[in-house]
Amino acid sequence: MATYREISGRAIQSVTTDPSESVAEGQIWYNTNSDTFKSVVTLEAVSSANPMNTSRSQISGGGIQTAAFVAGGTTASPASGSTTTENYNGTNWATSATMSNPRVYFGATGPQTAGLAVAGGPPFSPSPGGAQNNVEEYDGEGWTAGGAIPTNVWTNKCFGTQTAAVSVGSEPNTTNYVFNYDGSSWTNGGTMNSIRSYSGTGGPQTAGIVFAGANPSAPVGKATEFYDGSSWTSGPLCSVISYSMFCGGGQTSALKGGGQLTAGPPYVTNVIEKYDGSAWSTSPATLATARGYSSGQTQNSPNNSAGLFSGGTTTNVGTGHTGATEEFNISANVITSAAWTSGGALPATVAANQGVGIQTAALSISGQPNSPGTAATNATNHYNGTSWTAGGSLSAGAASYGGASSTKGSETAALYWNGYNPTPSPAGYRATVSSYNGSSWTAQPTYPGSANGYGSGAGTSTAALGMGGYLVSNCYESDGSYNWTAGGALPTSKYAMAAGGPQTAAIGAGGYGTSPGSVTIQSTADTYNGTSWTSISVTPITQAAKNGCFGTSSSDFMVAGGTPARSTCIHYNGTAWSTRPSISTGRHAGSGAGASGTSGLIAGGNTGSFTTATEEFTGETTSLNVNTLTQS
Repeated sequence: MATYREISGRAIQSVTTDPSESVAEGQIWYNTNSDTFKSVVTLEAVSSANPMNTSRSQISGGGIQTAAFVAGGTTASPASGSTTTENYNGTNWATSATMSNPRVYFGATGPQTAGLAVAGGPPFSPSPGGAQNNVEEYDGEGWTAGGAIPTNVWTNKCFGTQTAAVSVGSEPNTTNYVFNYDGSSWTNGGTMNSIRSYSGTGGPQTAGIVFAGANPSAPVGKATEFYDGSSWTSGPLCSVISYSMFCGGGQTSALKGGGQLTAGPPYVTNVIEKYDGSAWSTSPATLATARGYSSGQTQNSPNNSAGLFSGGTTTNVGTGHTGATEEFNISANVITSAAWTSGGALPATVAANQGVGIQTAALSISGQPNSPGTAATNATNHYNGTSWTAGGSLSAGAASYGGASSTKGSETAALYWNGYNPTPSPAGYRATVSSYNGSSWTAQPTYPGSANGYGSGAGTSTAALGMGGYLVSNCYESDGSYNWTAGGALPTSKYAMAAGGPQTAAIGAGGYGTSPGSVTIQSTADTYNGTSWTSISVTPITQAAKNGCFGTSSSDFMVAGGTPARSTCIHYNGTAWSTRPSISTGRHAGSGAGASGTSGLIAGGNTGSFTTATEEFTGETTSLNVNTLTQS
């Protein structure tokens, strides 16, 4: 009998621990500790990814799973088109340039840095007047005009590249239009065997694939066709009848997922299909969110082993818009998506509290215990990663919306200052400063911004940064002796910002910009270098004031929730903002703590009523799919 070594050309390795790095599929090893043979096998799986910044359907896009773009679409009822573009880097979405023309139901293709948007309809209209012929080209950062397509089309789909593309199909009166693009002008291509629109597409201009789609004689179809740049040949039928689905790949390896159905409910499907060059098969993996009216975000993927599903409508056309993103992979790795999970509850309801520390060693400091307008509590609570316990009480200076040292470095060396206490006497802004050693608080020199509560804080207990406050842009720095001196002023007056980072690399985002008698929610953000502030890109969502936040610097900073009881979360990486999974319960005025933008928590806050709830965030992880082999 042949041995494994004779068959595979290698000996079975003995190890004490399973490998964690990527290894070849089918590789076998013997684990001496568990006395088992093990191997790595591939699996087909869908994992949740960070959502788009803007929920919408009828979008199109291009690229691959790790470098995609989406554009256009509609965010509400199908009455007008969008110009918004977002880029995906394999983990996060970031808002990019706007198109010059709003459009829905349009064709798109090309990689993220050389994309194409073809025709479509501004605004949505079920009549010929809704179609257009203009074309735009995308370089990953901005859009410029391309050569106009000869005929007004919409619900067309595209494949190929920016300089060698194909547009197929159209409505109204569903057609078999085919046009080839050379980077500047369009010419007639060979007409498809079947008239259709909303089809799935993939591949280069001279080796393209088109499948499924809407057909007037059969509301939806299964037909597959192959294109060589001038003529079409018929291929096998898909397994599931659908149109306006997600698609990608090419003639020998294609991917199809989700899509609209003939009737409903349900109006959409969560089924994923793969084409292997000879036949379509249904994947055992399915989308968590069934959806349609979106396609092509992985238009330029080389095969069916990786796909990206984002946006679309979860019910019938024009309703149920979503920003949800999911990834499909055939891989030897198991991907655990980034997520928020429930943590231990605070001992009592609280909002406008402040947080310090890391996810497994955090503080919740002071805040309002019952409802807006009530006296601030002097309570301090410690979190060990599982539960909260009482710590030392503030002897003075209990306040809501105070500042705190917030590099999130240590629960045993915190600083807390400023803030506001509405009652009892003396009510008003607090100038008190207190340091914490892990068990008790000690009074320190007063904060100079005494008349301007609602400021925010960053830094450490011995190098803190107090920023802004009600009606002011003043900032102050503390030293190792808790003495405060003026630092660089914020570009504009803001208060109740999300803030973090060390004194020399701090960030302040969102908040309220105000003048007496009026309050305006902000989307601006600024970073501090120890001397002066620099305005950075605005947050993709008007996160507003009173956010939970955490992170170690201005290049790794998470903002969670915000007024009015938001559930959205965003992250700044030093260059751009991008989305993260939403918290399960929207809230504002909760405390935040965390060692990085991938590990943190929020606690307490106002969900409509004050809460004790804690949620913990953990970033995406990847591990090998290790199987134990049965021995006989």
